[in-house]
Amino acid sequence: MRLIIIALLPTLLCGVSLPAQPLDSLLAEATRNNAQLRAYGFAVQAAEHRIDAAGALPPPQAGVSVEQVPVGNFNIVNSALSNNFYASQMFMLGGKLDAMQDMERARVKNEHERTQEFAAKLRAEITTAYTMLWRIDRQREVYASTATLLSRSIEVASAQVQAARLPYTEVMRLEAEKSLALLKHTTLGNERKSAIAMLNALLGRTNTASVNITPILAERRFIEEQVRINLKRLVVSNPTLRRMTSMIAMTEAERISSEKESIPDVMLQGMIMRMPQGMALTANSPIFTGALESPFAYVVRAPNAPPDFMYSLMAQITLPFAPWSSAKYTAKTQELAAIATSQTLERENMERMLSAQVEEQVQKMQTAAETADILEKTVIPLYERTLDAQLTMLSTAQASINTLLDTERMLLMKRDDLLMAREQYHLALAQLEYLLGEPLR
Repeated sequence: MRLIIIALLPTLLCGVSLPAQPLDSLLAEATRNNAQLRAYGFAVQAAEHRIDAAGALPPPQAGVSVEQVPVGNFNIVNSALSNNFYASQMFMLGGKLDAMQDMERARVKNEHERTQEFAAKLRAEITTAYTMLWRIDRQREVYASTATLLSRSIEVASAQVQAARLPYTEVMRLEAEKSLALLKHTTLGNERKSAIAMLNALLGRTNTASVNITPILAERRFIEEQVRINLKRLVVSNPTLRRMTSMIAMTEAERISSEKESIPDVMLQGMIMRMPQGMALTANSPIFTGALESPFAYVVRAPNAPPDFMYSLMAQITLPFAPWSSAKYTAKTQELAAIATSQTLERENMERMLSAQVEEQVQKMQTAAETADILEKTVIPLYERTLDAQLTMLSTAQASINTLLDTERMLLMKRDDLLMAREQYHLALAQLEYLLGEPLR
């Protein structure tokens, strides 16, 4: 019965196995649910709405004025000297509206590239968290297996103690090593909870109380020639470089729009005047004739005459090229030109840095792959055979506990190194895919 419990110990320590969740399904879930990614999508929509707003003329103005109404007279329509109705409209010349729309279109492009950049970073972060979770699960299995192995060693050592071939202190040392392995297993379980919480947050899950994730990493081998080919397309594929390129285009569109601000604008205004008491101060005016006939009667009695109508037209033009105003536009244009040059140089520097980062990730992947290959095919099998042999020799008192523990610790270390190498390989691959802007399948 004790042997059955020992055989089941790794399963009991790791818990009930859950169906594995592929990385691609989690990436698709994050694309649908991540709140920040959705927020960037609405920012793109907001920028699209600004295109129509930029192409619209300034709102027209309309008004009514009633002038010179006698005090105490509440008939403001017919007792006023004139009723004025006017409307005006500003017209922007020289293609200003088109330039502003082009600037907003460039802004939409920049917002879209910013969304794509965040999506690429999100995929890299999810892949990193997923890979770390996979490594934690595999480490827990290793420490559970180590605890099982130490339990076997304790049984063998206990038999030797009963035969008076070993002191009981050796069994106590093995028990201490087993406790350390179980403690590490528990610690990794706490780290796993933190990793799952972070992964659920990246996925955009709201209710994560009973959510668990069982990661599985597919075997993926990259071809260096494929990386070299994609490296030539780094400028058009890397999301950061694409966003910086769109920023340069947006700055250039803003500069062109600023240049067109130096073109004059025209405002046209029309007015219709209604004079209820007729045209004032003319020979035919009821005011004039009435005052001549009887000034006193005219004061106390308003004339009864049909109203007169007049109209007026006005045109205004701005003069942005005036010496005391031109600097407002020329300086802004020069500022934007300098910003565009600065952004271009920054993009060139970023391109060189990203190329170096690609080379760095390639070397990391090669180192991790070679390390994992040697550990998995040579080093770990040799240590496993050595440990099995020492465990057999311990049963016949031909090996010491010190030798057994040294081999067990070294085997545990190399298994840990193997998991770290595999994790480093997939992390470098995820970073390389982000840098190149596309998956390496």
